[in-house]
Amino acid sequence: MERKRNFSDVSISRIRSYLLVLPFVLAFVTPTLLSASEISTIKEDHVFPMFIKWHIYIVNRLSNNHNLFTHCKSAENDLGDHDLSPGSNTTWSFRTEFFQGTLFWCHVSKDDASATFNVFWNDARLFDKCGWKKCIWVVKDDGVYLTHLSTNCDELRYKWGDRM
Repeated sequence: MERKRNFSDVSISRIRSYLLVLPFVLAFVTPTLLSASEISTIKEDHVFPMFIKWHIYIVNRLSNNHNLFTHCKSAENDLGDHDLSPGSNTTWSFRTEFFQGTLFWCHVSKDDASATFNVFWNDARLFDKCGWKKCIWVVKDDGVYLTHLSTNCDELRYKWGDRM
């Protein structure tokens, strides 16, 4: 006599199927998204960025003792307003959503200019620049820079007046 399958049996078997197929999907999808040099730098813990605790920093490096106003948020979290004195920063930590849909953006302004830009999104090139755990955005007189952690160089990403 055949045993009837209940909902939990179906769910568990479906989850097991997904878990068995996931490494193969990643093996075929990842190479299409990355260059050969980027693939060679991927470590085992980088395959599943949703298990990484990410840290985002917005740093005020404006000259002439200027304060920086920041307002950062995601679809789920509004991190509020921050008035950063010269040399200070605001930071937050999070884990990405399972299907990697996490997106954070910020609006920053100084006396005579402002910019709105993404600070975290699902992109292996961003993850590489952030050392797979820490994105440092540095606001300077000419715009907003992302620190490439492996080279310790700031890369201009947004000029004042830019919007996403």
